[in-house]
Amino acid sequence: MLNNGVDLVAFSGSNYLLIESLVDESKQEGFEFVQRTIHDWNSGTNRFSQTGEGLWGLVSGTELIGIGGLNIDPYVDDAGVGRVRHLYIRQAYRRKGCAALLMNTIIERAQLYFHILRLFTANPAAAAFYEQLGFEHLPGYKVSHVRRLWL
Repeated sequence: MLNNGVDLVAFSGSNYLLIESLVDESKQEGFEFVQRTIHDWNSGTNRFSQTGEGLWGLVSGTELIGIGGLNIDPYVDDAGVGRVRHLYIRQAYRRKGCAALLMNTIIERAQLYFHILRLFTANPAAAAFYEQLGFEHLPGYKVSHVRRLWL
């Protein structure tokens, strides 16, 4: 139990199916990446299974309230660069520290394997959130924010 009855779970095997419970809400908000997470897992395109990678969720009771992942960044030719993937928190749980709990897990894991952590967001509120966590706005191809990590 992490905070206010919220548990952190690592996805593997069949428990990734819990992510389907987030699809409707995320699509209503215009976020297609939750559905893409399921598609990519099912197709084998991305199972967050390479060295250093992971996909985590936050659960309150029996409800999945958020997900977030870490991959080797596929947009650069450097296995030492990680990428934050598919971070989504249900609306009812936003601004309650849930995203920060999940991102701190991702950052801690990334520090073990990567020297840089990158992400892309076009959402101003998300950008402000990442900047509070030490990411710098550094727009480029498939990237909006970067955080240097120390190995």
